[in-house]
Amino acid sequence: MLQSKSAYDQFFEEGYIFFPQVFKGEELSRLRAACNYVLEQFTEEHDRLNPNIDFNSFRHLNDTRWHREGREHYKTIMETIADPRCLGPVEQIFAGPSLFRSTSYFVNQRFGSKNGNWHRDSQFVTKDEQEEQEMLSKQWKEKIVLGLQFQIALIDNDDVEYVPYSGNRYDSPEERYIRLSDNKTHNDEDGMPNALRVPLKAGDAVIFNPNGLHRGRYHKEIPRRTLMLTYTPLDMKTYDYYSNQPWLEGPGALDGLSLRAVAYFTQFIDAYRDFWRTSKESAGN
Repeated sequence: MLQSKSAYDQFFEEGYIFFPQVFKGEELSRLRAACNYVLEQFTEEHDRLNPNIDFNSFRHLNDTRWHREGREHYKTIMETIADPRCLGPVEQIFAGPSLFRSTSYFVNQRFGSKNGNWHRDSQFVTKDEQEEQEMLSKQWKEKIVLGLQFQIALIDNDDVEYVPYSGNRYDSPEERYIRLSDNKTHNDEDGMPNALRVPLKAGDAVIFNPNGLHRGRYHKEIPRRTLMLTYTPLDMKTYDYYSNQPWLEGPGALDGLSLRAVAYFTQFIDAYRDFWRTSKESAGN
C-alpha cells in the first residue's frame, strides 16, 4: 500500500488516496458476511416500517441490537473499525490519534436507480454559501481535517465519483452550476468537469476529503456493498446522531474483543459517555 507521496501530502493536494487489497481472502469474506447479516435485518425492519420505500445506505452496523443472536459478526465489525490497516492511514492524515465516529453501509437500491447528488459535506453544516466558503477557507489555510471516511469495497464497484484537487479550493463556475444553481436542481447531472470515477476491487479502500466535490451512484442493476468507517481527530469530538451510540456502554459490549479494540472503544466511550446520557435524559422528557 505504498504511495508516491505521504498520505498527509496526497490528501491535502489531491483529496483522495487509494489503498489496494486492505482485506482479502477469508478475512474479506467474513467482513462481507458480517455487513450483509446486518443488512438483512435492517431491510426487514425498514420494509415493515416503510413499505415500498427504497434506501441506499444505513448507519450503525455495530449496534448491539443487530447482534442479539450471536457475537461473531459483531466482533468482526468492531475489530475492523479498530484495525491498524484502517487507523494507520487515517492517523497519518490527522497527524495524531483518531476517535471513532460511525459506520455506514452503502448498497444499490432495489426498486429504482438514481445518481447521487454532487456535494461537499461542508454544505450540510453551514447555513449558506458565504458561511461555507469562510469555513472552507479557514480549513484550507490551517490544514484542518475535521473527519475522514475510510470506504472499503466488499464487492467490485466504481460507484464513487470525485473531483481531484477540489478539496483545497472552491467551485469553479461550471462546478457551482451543477452543485448549487437553481436551488440545487442540477446536482444529479452528469458533466462535472474533471470528475474521476474510482474503480475498486473487493477489498480495496479509498479515503477522500469529504469537503471535496463527490457523489455516489445507486443503480439497482449495479450491485454495491461498501462499508464506510468515519473517524475524527481525538480532540475534535462531534456530538450528533452518528456518534450517539450508547449501546457501547451496555454490559458486555466489549467482551471478547482484542485488547487493541477494547482500548480503542474505551476511548470512544469515555469521550461520549456524558453526551449519551444527556441525550437519553432529553429524549425521556
